[in-house]
Amino acid sequence: MSLSREVYDASRDLIAGRLGLAFADNRRPELERGLTRARRSSKAATPEAYLSWLATVPDDDPHWTQLAAHLTVGETYFFRDHAALAALETQILPSLIAARRAAGLRRLRLWSAGCATGEEPYSLAIMVDRLLADAADWSVTILGTDINAEALATARQARYRVWSFRHTPEPVRDRYFEPAGELFELDPRIRRAVTFAPLNLAQDGYPSVMTNTTAMDVILCRNVLMYFTPQAQRAAVARLERSLVDGGWLGVSAAEGSVDLLRPLAAVSFPDAILYRKDAVGVPSIASPSPLVMAPIEAPVLSAVSASVPLAEWSKPVDTRAPRAPALGQARALADQGWLDEARALCEAALAKGPLDLEAHLLLAAVCQEQGAIRAALEALRRAIYLAPDNAAAHFLLGSLLLTQGDRERARRSMDTVVRLLAAVAADEVVAGSDGLTAGWLVATARAYLEPA
Repeated sequence: MSLSREVYDASRDLIAGRLGLAFADNRRPELERGLTRARRSSKAATPEAYLSWLATVPDDDPHWTQLAAHLTVGETYFFRDHAALAALETQILPSLIAARRAAGLRRLRLWSAGCATGEEPYSLAIMVDRLLADAADWSVTILGTDINAEALATARQARYRVWSFRHTPEPVRDRYFEPAGELFELDPRIRRAVTFAPLNLAQDGYPSVMTNTTAMDVILCRNVLMYFTPQAQRAAVARLERSLVDGGWLGVSAAEGSVDLLRPLAAVSFPDAILYRKDAVGVPSIASPSPLVMAPIEAPVLSAVSASVPLAEWSKPVDTRAPRAPALGQARALADQGWLDEARALCEAALAKGPLDLEAHLLLAAVCQEQGAIRAALEALRRAIYLAPDNAAAHFLLGSLLLTQGDRERARRSMDTVVRLLAAVAADEVVAGSDGLTAGWLVATARAYLEPA
């Protein structure tokens, strides 16, 4: 697709406004190639007709998601960005684990935002497996999200060519992968540790308990912000910052690491890497680090980092709770910061007083799912659907939960119900019990969950 200057400028403005993606003149060939591939799924005969039609399509239409996937690059491999992952493996995660273990809060939440074909979240899962000798006693969430449904389908299969291991130590590959013809298949135990979900980081689907994107300890969002316009970058960083717990960490690529853009997160230097920490007031200076003393677990996946940073104190959970009250808003605030036991207790107290409170049932289900209390989560959703069989948010949460449990057939029925219930609802209407999400967002996401075969 070769575009005239006028059509190119119009398409660039349309894409920036709808998707938040920026295309300078030096990226014109990329935009034209992406539009060419995306136009094949439409009935438009010319580039001009395709763009005119696209301008009439709402933001949550699947064609916009497909176009975004064609306009971005999903190249990745295991243990990419060696220095940043070394800081996570040898300093941040061990300190966080030690602090949580000492506090009796055995939970860990990691998110690969823009995970492409899954190598990054699986790398995190391998790290956690090596660091947590008592993993059975922990509630661990490792989330991988991407806008590209085909990439997510590949990620769920967890079968990779040798090129994906170009920076993976051979003993690690031998331990966690089995040869399968020309491919390598990931250990099913590690594959099950990661949940994949569709998410467009340029839109308002996070942070939200509905998308499991709250109370994150670590978010890796590399080579995503670089595609966005300045306005979309600022909006995405603000949402990512809200998705972190106090003391949580954000990792971006070196090209995206602007202190001004990432403020109020604080830049923290590690050997050959910088990561960004939320609420760093009172953090000890890294100029004179004291050693972090921990019992050795095993040799790190990546080469050892010689310098140590006093992170143990940084990783202690910060109690930002207001005085307790049996209010659902307080329960949601607690859940957003990872205080799951407290949030669950408030939900149960609210339901003891008002057992017909739909939103309390839905929030309780989300909290129980995060705690690993799957039966309790399913029971809360059963009650919610009994109370409000036409509530799309309840069916969406049920479908999401069933997908994480591998029950794809029942999940499909739930997501189909979401689409059916919202077919006649205005796309910009907020759905009851959805944590502020719109009907259009829920419909598009339900379809995206089920798009891969």
